[in-house]
Amino acid sequence: MLKRLFTKKLFLGFLVSLLMLSAFGINYAVGVDGAEVKNLSLEEAIELAMNNNPDMEIQDLAVQKAQIEYDSAKRTAKKLDEEYVNTYEFGLVKWVNPKSKEVALILAEKTQDVTEKSLKMAVEQAYYDILKAEKGLEIKRAGLKYFQDQLKIAETAYKVGTKAKLDVTAAESAVAGYQAAVTGAENTYRTSVLELNRIIGLDLDTPLKLTSEFALEKAGDSINLEETINQALEDNIGILSARKTLEVSQVMYDVAKKFYGPGVTAYETAEIDQMSAEASVRKEEVDTRASIRKSYLTLFSLEKMIDWQTKEVEKAKENARVFMLKYEAGLATGLDTRNAAIDLETAEQNLSNTIYDYNLIKSQFKYQLFTS
Repeated sequence: MLKRLFTKKLFLGFLVSLLMLSAFGINYAVGVDGAEVKNLSLEEAIELAMNNNPDMEIQDLAVQKAQIEYDSAKRTAKKLDEEYVNTYEFGLVKWVNPKSKEVALILAEKTQDVTEKSLKMAVEQAYYDILKAEKGLEIKRAGLKYFQDQLKIAETAYKVGTKAKLDVTAAESAVAGYQAAVTGAENTYRTSVLELNRIIGLDLDTPLKLTSEFALEKAGDSINLEETINQALEDNIGILSARKTLEVSQVMYDVAKKFYGPGVTAYETAEIDQMSAEASVRKEEVDTRASIRKSYLTLFSLEKMIDWQTKEVEKAKENARVFMLKYEAGLATGLDTRNAAIDLETAEQNLSNTIYDYNLIKSQFKYQLFTS
């Protein structure tokens, strides 16, 4: 009989330990299905994506196809002696088609470069999503612990008659709400892990332990705005595409002038296409300059925001601590205490969100990828 009681106590103790581990920390030892956790740095995640993500293979095949089509267009054009090109249609084959296929190859190669940079940036964002989700889960669990402590105080005070039943009920409601919030945060974390696994080519259910942290190094003088803009004007695929489209339009216009004059549809449309391409180049250049300047201004605005929000978190932590002590001493209401806890959670979440946004903008400058 004593042996059975001892065994039962051991089992209950083990069960309680498991529940505590589940409630207060992400289990990094094993995944949901018992899989071993993979330690992963940001650099390792990027390398895995470069090796495993099918986008790179797809774009490599696109370049190969564009090269084949360009070579074929050149061979066909070479067979046509210029002196025998006596129609507009032959002119298209002789001059326009090779030029358009050359542009297609150039853009495919540039798209390959952009795809690589975009994939690296997508990995960084997915990695940061997990870090943000981890922080969000940490905040929710801290909030749950705070309200559990408040509930204990309310229950003890109710037993000795210094607090009303309503205080206990309100605290129980807050605990239940935060238990649900913790479950939601856990789900956000798991879906973030799934997304990173998808991008880098791991099994979707692979549990991860990230070894890199949010970089808080301020940009400072490391970003030269004018150099960034000039580089973007040279490298931006939208501008390159507009410029190359202009080159094709110019060749098309030259061929149309060779065989037609004003009033002929082919001539008129070729002239309009050239003017449209010129306008597109100007538009892409203006949009790119504006986008980079917006990101630049936002970056330094977020730096100031992080400084302020860090102080707000410190203030909110102390405020929540003091109100809990006052509540225990009967000098503050349960509502005051809950509001202090909510203020702390809001301050911590705001700081986490700002750090996340800041790192994403830094990634834009790293990879020269800006959206207008």
